[in-house]
Amino acid sequence: MRIDKRLTWVSIWLLLPAIASFGQDTLAHRNLAYYLDAGLVNSPLLKDNINSITLNRLDSLINIAINKPYVQAVGQYLYAPAGANWGYDQNTTNGGAYTGLIQANRNLLYRRNLRIQNHLNSALRDSLVNTVHINQNDLEKAIVDLYLTAYQDHQQMVIFGDLYKIFSRQNEVLKELLRKALFNQSDYLAFRVDWQQSEVNYEGAKVQFLQDMLTLNTFCNIPETDLVHLEKPDLPLQARFTLDNNPYFLRYRYDSVIVERNRRVVDIFYRPSLDLVANAGTNAISSNLITRRFGYSLGLNFIMPIYNGNQRKLQYQKLDVAQLTIRNYRNQYLNRFNLQLRTVNEQLRVNQNLISITERQNTDVENLLTISQNRLYRGDISAIDYLLIVQRYLNSKLSLNQFVIQQQRFINTFNYRNF
Repeated sequence: MRIDKRLTWVSIWLLLPAIASFGQDTLAHRNLAYYLDAGLVNSPLLKDNINSITLNRLDSLINIAINKPYVQAVGQYLYAPAGANWGYDQNTTNGGAYTGLIQANRNLLYRRNLRIQNHLNSALRDSLVNTVHINQNDLEKAIVDLYLTAYQDHQQMVIFGDLYKIFSRQNEVLKELLRKALFNQSDYLAFRVDWQQSEVNYEGAKVQFLQDMLTLNTFCNIPETDLVHLEKPDLPLQARFTLDNNPYFLRYRYDSVIVERNRRVVDIFYRPSLDLVANAGTNAISSNLITRRFGYSLGLNFIMPIYNGNQRKLQYQKLDVAQLTIRNYRNQYLNRFNLQLRTVNEQLRVNQNLISITERQNTDVENLLTISQNRLYRGDISAIDYLLIVQRYLNSKLSLNQFVIQQQRFINTFNYRNF
């Protein structure tokens, strides 16, 4: 009777949660949002994208500045001495040239060209902003994948650690029973081997988790090396959006617009150009006349392209090929987008069913383990049979952990494709 009471108490004691094992509660807690925020803020790629948008804005300002009047100062002091049989011909050099002018030049037909260039820069800016959205989504997916990998191995480490803690408590009881000849020596050795293996599994899982954290911290540029406690991720399944709002599809639209805007830029070089030119200052052929030769001049420069070997037609053909390439990639994306979403939806459905089955199995195995512990102490089953049940318990826990994380991966993929 006293043995039965003791076994009942031992059973309750051994099944207490092992949450305090290996100092888990003393670790710093980290969640997915922490790594997402750090990864986005520290990403050199996103910073480069923002810098590209800034450069685009500066290009627009440069285009405006280029089309403003151009003013420059020109000076020349040239002395050409000559003798009876040496020196330059005075009819060509006048003995020298002495010039000091302020010159101004302004394109009178600049408005259309400036409008075309600004339209191109606007299309480029839209494309750059869209690229920021794409790279941010790619970065978020990569961080979530790394976090899920680390969390899965973290949970595996916790499972092995809890199992080792339970084995350690059972070892104290079994040694006492062995000392009193109430437990078989060979069964105890079999138990001890599995107990030691559980410690090896825990340490191996810990090494893998540390490697995962190193990869995650390196990717997010976080200078941390300590062991942390990862909180369980809970990704929401986003509602499906139309392709009109999908940055991955919009990039083809923006690329197509850029090609058409470049077609208008090509036309700039085949339009007539009319420049107003003016200068004022001194222009003399002798240094003695510099102060008496101040004046000014006004004029127009007109250029009309006529023929350059049909280069514009060839430029148009290159742009047509670019449009065809964009169209091919866009069609491929449409086909892959629909196929990938259907595939991920089916994966979500099947994996959720696996989670439900494994949860029921896990409950049954936990109940079986509770019953088997009492039977082990009473000698109703051997340690080998008990350890087989423990192995089932371990496999069930690991499988559930795998399926839960896999479901989060499918949700991450769905949200990524459905961005």
